[in-house]
Amino acid sequence: MACSYRYEMVFPFIYAVLVCVPSTTICTSFIRVNHSLLAMPTDIPADTVEVNLNVNQISMVDFIPGPLPALLKFFMKTNLLTEFPDFSNCTNVTIINLQNNLLRYISAPRLDMLTRLTHLYLTSNSLHAIPDVPGPGNTLTWLSLNKNNFSELPPLQHLGPQLTRLYATHNKIHYIPRERVNQTRKLTHLAFSNNPLETFPQLEPILANLDTLNLQGCTGCSGIPFGVFPMLRNIRTLVLQGTEAYNIPADICLRGSLDMSFTMKLRANPFHCDQEMRWLRLAEEAGVNVRDATCDTPDPVGGTDWDAVTWEDLGPHSMELDI
Repeated sequence: MACSYRYEMVFPFIYAVLVCVPSTTICTSFIRVNHSLLAMPTDIPADTVEVNLNVNQISMVDFIPGPLPALLKFFMKTNLLTEFPDFSNCTNVTIINLQNNLLRYISAPRLDMLTRLTHLYLTSNSLHAIPDVPGPGNTLTWLSLNKNNFSELPPLQHLGPQLTRLYATHNKIHYIPRERVNQTRKLTHLAFSNNPLETFPQLEPILANLDTLNLQGCTGCSGIPFGVFPMLRNIRTLVLQGTEAYNIPADICLRGSLDMSFTMKLRANPFHCDQEMRWLRLAEEAGVNVRDATCDTPDPVGGTDWDAVTWEDLGPHSMELDI
């Protein structure tokens, strides 16, 4: 006998109604969304695969009742949690979503026990650190730290080897040293947008694998420094909106036989559209999709959309790279 659920809405609550049907497949979900719960429920069936306690008022989970050996997904978004829950009764969990809580602290032993964790969502909390423990290091592929209080990228020597997606937007990160990303060489998606970075992050160890790099709003980056473009061998989306970039380095054209069909988002940058911007036009003609760029200076092209700027507007130029 397998148990599934149908959902009935009695505003403002969603009720999960148990429906048991003959089957050999077990797919139990335990749903208590928007119930104004103050504490962790104790009536979770032992064969539960997914727990969803989103939008309640739970502030503490000393332990999750169990054992729950089949539990794979745990959702507790939009509650009042201040500490990371204890998953000792359900260490097989693979996905944990604790977005929009009040988390200030993560216990190292509680994270270390999660040896099958693949996705960890911690967006919109009050964290300033995350323990670099080996437990999830062989399985964790997705880590979301957006909208917290990190002043630096946390160490990822143990947590980082299998990461493919790392999101740390809207924090207080000023500097990203090379050694902090050196253990994350499988990253394909990296987002540091809206951090007060003082310089372009030192990402050389991971640039070759990146599919998406988002540095929107990092005003200290001043665009991309010379030497980076040739290393972005697999890039598909490069977001440089609002980074105070005033030109594009010539080595964007040194990608040789590499695929040039990637997108650059360049809105809200003070581009100085003279001969130094000819490399962007050459790259565009080679296949780069340039989006939302506008010339800030000089006259008469100041305020002109990049799409409307002609070769003649860019002034005299040589087609040789000045390197």
